[in-house]
Amino acid sequence: MTSDQERRRFLKAAGVTSAGVLGSLAGCTRGGSSGGGGGNSSNSGNSSGGGSSGELAIPLSKYQDANIEWKQFEGDQINIGAVQHPWVSAIKPAIPVFEELTGIDVKWNILPEQQFRTKRQTDVSTGAGQFDVFFMDQVVNQFRDEGWLQPLDTYFNDSSLYDEGWYKPDDLFEASRWQAHGGGYSDKWTGLPITVEVQTQFYLQDLYDKHGLEVAETWEHHRENAKVIHEEESDIVGTAGRGQKGYGMNIYILNTLLRQKGTKLWSDFPNDSGLDTQGVIEAADWYSTLLQDFGPEGASTQTWSDVQATMQEGRTGHIVADANMFWGGLTNDESSVADTVRIAKVPKPEGGELNPNAFNWQISTSKNAKNSEQAFLFMVWATSQPTDMWMHLESSGVFSVRQSVWENDDYRSKVGEDYAQVSLESLKQAAPDPFDRKYPEWGQRYSEELQRAIAGQKPAEKAMKQAAKVAEDIYGSD
Repeated sequence: MTSDQERRRFLKAAGVTSAGVLGSLAGCTRGGSSGGGGGNSSNSGNSSGGGSSGELAIPLSKYQDANIEWKQFEGDQINIGAVQHPWVSAIKPAIPVFEELTGIDVKWNILPEQQFRTKRQTDVSTGAGQFDVFFMDQVVNQFRDEGWLQPLDTYFNDSSLYDEGWYKPDDLFEASRWQAHGGGYSDKWTGLPITVEVQTQFYLQDLYDKHGLEVAETWEHHRENAKVIHEEESDIVGTAGRGQKGYGMNIYILNTLLRQKGTKLWSDFPNDSGLDTQGVIEAADWYSTLLQDFGPEGASTQTWSDVQATMQEGRTGHIVADANMFWGGLTNDESSVADTVRIAKVPKPEGGELNPNAFNWQISTSKNAKNSEQAFLFMVWATSQPTDMWMHLESSGVFSVRQSVWENDDYRSKVGEDYAQVSLESLKQAAPDPFDRKYPEWGQRYSEELQRAIAGQKPAEKAMKQAAKVAEDIYGSD
């Protein structure tokens, strides 16, 4: 069996088909206007769901070297609030390992993304404390500022709960650790990272060969390639990109571009958003005109899943999108471009540095949770090297936050050397968005202004000046 066949076999077995990506990964869109995470909550309230008695998925010996008192809460139960997400599917078969190791029973509460977010906020804001562990995203600093999150540092300092030498926190990508500290807004752990998505570039090798194109290393080269494809092909657009409003949609791409222009969000927090600086205006203009000139019809309404479908069906020459979310759907048996799609690092500015955006899901606990110490044991177990390695070698994990997984030869042979190496190098240099406490509020308005610019309803400069005013007014009203 060739390495390419082995990679496709693994991706198909892992459930990373087009249906899997467009369905189970819908919960990864992070803030689309229509809400993510379809399906029902039939799994809600299940216990471990990890299988029946018999041989454990991971030998307990993998955890016995840790200087942790695993059995100190034997007989207790933890409730986990989660979105319908591939990480849940990947870890569930190993839950009996945790239950046997600790004597703690695990109860899952799995919901579609928007329904989960509503239930999570109700749980923490009312002090109910139903969830001992819960998924956390861009609202981390809102929750932290409101006093709803339980910082983990006390537990890290408890030698019965944590063994640094065994856990190896430095194996977690710096970008993942940074976001788990509130994206620079907190010096305390707000949770532990469980998955990471990083931006890369996808292109069609046969189309590049046909037109004598080289892989774009810069954004201007990316535009030039798009122009050639758009003008020379009758039924293929030069590129596609997220245009739809939503703080996880169009601005997720633009925030990479504005950093490439030498600027950043919040020149002076919380007084100056930086959104009306020349660098941001140039970035917004560049992205808007790229999609207007060489994108598909209705580019301003395209979500991440629309972009993936456009690429998967061979209707565009190249895109910039999340490696982990897109690779499986573009290379599986259902993809029309599986034999020609390639991956490369995201473009960078002339003379600049690689600086892709990235996003992490994490798991956290609240100050009102009834079993936060037990929850921390689960977090440590779930994100440890033995568990994470098993999830990516033996289960369906494809989003590891640990560098050692991406460097593992067996994992690289399963997912493909190019995918693994490009993802690894990109993750090492990723610069995630800093999600301040009101990011979901002003980020939504910022994305609406960008959508208007992409749709040609207003110039990018006018749109970004309005976005800046909105962001600054939101904080000015405090």
